[in-house]
Amino acid sequence: MRFRLSFLLQRIMTDAMVSCSASYRHACLEGKEMRSTHFALVTMGLLGCISGGADAQQTSPIALKRMTVQGAFAVSEGAAATDISGMACLPNGAPRKCLLINDENKNAQFATIDDDRMIVGNIVPLIGGAADPRTLGRPPDETCVKADDFKDLDGEAVAYAEPYFYVVGSHGCGRSKGKFRLSSFILARVRVDRQGQPVDRAGRSLARENFAQAVETTYRVSDLLTRAGKAAAFFGKDLESADGLNIEGVALQGDTIWFGLRGPVRKNKTAYLVSGDVDDLFKAGNKRSKAKPEVVPVELDGLGIRDLALLPDKRLLVVAGAAHGPEVPFKLFVVDPAEETVTPIGTLAAVTQQVDGETKTGKAEGVTVLDMTGDKAQIVVLFDSLPNGAPHLANISLPKAR
Repeated sequence: MRFRLSFLLQRIMTDAMVSCSASYRHACLEGKEMRSTHFALVTMGLLGCISGGADAQQTSPIALKRMTVQGAFAVSEGAAATDISGMACLPNGAPRKCLLINDENKNAQFATIDDDRMIVGNIVPLIGGAADPRTLGRPPDETCVKADDFKDLDGEAVAYAEPYFYVVGSHGCGRSKGKFRLSSFILARVRVDRQGQPVDRAGRSLARENFAQAVETTYRVSDLLTRAGKAAAFFGKDLESADGLNIEGVALQGDTIWFGLRGPVRKNKTAYLVSGDVDDLFKAGNKRSKAKPEVVPVELDGLGIRDLALLPDKRLLVVAGAAHGPEVPFKLFVVDPAEETVTPIGTLAAVTQQVDGETKTGKAEGVTVLDMTGDKAQIVVLFDSLPNGAPHLANISLPKAR
């Protein structure tokens, strides 16, 4: 009987070797030569190999719990916002104060999170109906196929670093018509106090009708992108037909601002993070930035970056999805820019909802970390194409930093 069990364990260990991590693989090899007196120890090592350890990717979809939305986010047209694409929250407070953006608007909008409820708040104007001469830096050259009017910000992501919320436009040609729209090539920031109330440069609270006074804008992100290594060649190209450069994620790490690129994904393999110095981007005056960005290539199963969130240990939580073309299941990764390492967490469960009588599947385009306890994190995921971003809560386990 013992021989039959030993033989069975050896067969299972052989099959499991492919998925064992390096640390467990050594234990598995040694276990094949262990005597029967160490049988329990072999079994424990084998279970570790099969599970893959703490850093293994979750095999079942990451469960999502739908949140209740109280109120409705503002839209340029239509009955409900179905293009929420980014959110960031203050690190503390109960309820938690957050700022959200959609990509067909000139404004951002506050909200608060109270347990599993999201309560819609006040609007913050980010840009007007025409280019503002106070915008820092100089507009980028029009490299898209066609030109378009100054219109929406095409806001794609939000990040927070005291005392500002940062909102970034796509910095890419229009995906439907390939047009250059200057309003999409802007990074805006909103100065707030520790309660999330917009304030002026002196730190004085602003009335709702004066929230625009808390906003600064800059064109200088384009200066970084045109020098962003191998990704630079895709700046100003069409996303769908030419894998054009397109920002969809942003995160702040001290004075460093990280931009996550949906495209390009070079050779259907490599996506990119691009970083710069936030003080350089918002330096007074209209001169272009001459700074050289840091560019970090990342491999996300051939996917592009759809959003970023900073973790307490300076790593980045990444939502990844198709760069262009048909959408695919969305995945979570942890990326360490300093080490250029990528660890998969798992695939997000699909979220579907009836929109105008049609069943639609949401596109995961926003992620925010609410709370961290050890290696456990509670996050909020937002879904483009669904009313009010269809916010969902999820609890995930994070891999240990290497």
